[in-house]
Amino acid sequence: MDSSEPQNKGNEGNNETLTITDSYGRQVVINDNIEHTICVGPGALRYLCYLGEQDTVVGVEDIEQWEESIDSPERPYRIANPQFADSEKYPYIGAFRGKYDAESILTLNPAPDVIFYTYSSAEDADKLSSDVGIPVVGLNYGNTGDENMKQSLQIMGKIMDKEQRANEVITFFEEEIAELNERTKDKETPTAYIAGINSRGSHGILSTQPDYPPFEYVNVNNVASGVSKTGDWEGYQIGDDALFKWDSNPGIDYIFVDLGTYEFSENGNTHTNEKYGISSFATGGVYAELDAAKNDEIYGVMPYNWYTTNHGNVLADAWYVGKVVYPSEFQDVSPQEKANEIYSFLYAESPVNEDIYETMTDNFGHEFGQISFE
Repeated sequence: MDSSEPQNKGNEGNNETLTITDSYGRQVVINDNIEHTICVGPGALRYLCYLGEQDTVVGVEDIEQWEESIDSPERPYRIANPQFADSEKYPYIGAFRGKYDAESILTLNPAPDVIFYTYSSAEDADKLSSDVGIPVVGLNYGNTGDENMKQSLQIMGKIMDKEQRANEVITFFEEEIAELNERTKDKETPTAYIAGINSRGSHGILSTQPDYPPFEYVNVNNVASGVSKTGDWEGYQIGDDALFKWDSNPGIDYIFVDLGTYEFSENGNTHTNEKYGISSFATGGVYAELDAAKNDEIYGVMPYNWYTTNHGNVLADAWYVGKVVYPSEFQDVSPQEKANEIYSFLYAESPVNEDIYETMTDNFGHEFGQISFE
């Protein structure tokens, strides 16, 4: 049985109840009519906004009310939902990354009927539920379009009576990824390197990702596909000479830079190779002689690792990469318009669902485009 399927319906007092299996295999009994929610952990609130259920939220983590989140938000779901800045309407429930505050949750009025909890475990979910006396549904956030993502949306959709919308979101990602593949699957495969991948901060241009989804979706050969994780760090860092070796074989046709590292400075992760910023590709820089640097084939893409994966940014980046490396196959595509189309669909029922790309890039200070060092 699909773990998102309700196991049974029953009655507790005069309330209809639903028993559901969450991502951790826990049987959770919840009200069959959910009116109030909170989300704990990276990405949980994003999924609730995908389903158009942001109006059920009765409290938020501190990240939603940081000064930067209010004055210049960069996460699309936060741009789409500026109301979360209101600390009176959306009281504090704990610090970001799931550091919940049980006492604050217990003072919420109205109280949440259910708590969605990501990046945790069955034990963590049981403890939170015990601490506050509220049903807790654990969700495996997943990667863009994978089974964990789909399952989490289906579970949330069942609980919120938004199964149709959950399936629409799932189908949207499937169809977008399929179209990107269809446009590029039989073409000559270019090579590329993704530089400066953000992971809990910027780490310089030697930070990369071997399974970078925007490359995979448009069949680009990622020269860093064989890189392994760096020690106990969550990310991937290459050695100083790796780019020179790859430039010789198999060659690097294009370099894409995660713009989250545009103004990189060393941030103290001494177990990673954080020496070089984007200027190292400029004339006189360490990597100025790479073919892609000499040919001006260096382009900026939106970061998508900000309070876990921003799936809409992943798709938008893939369309932009496709436009750059297969121009004839993407003649009909404006990456900026495509990005807005993606965000408008994902946040269709949010207060702001137009021109999200422009707001995001204005706040961020960078946008899709060729990087010039002149």
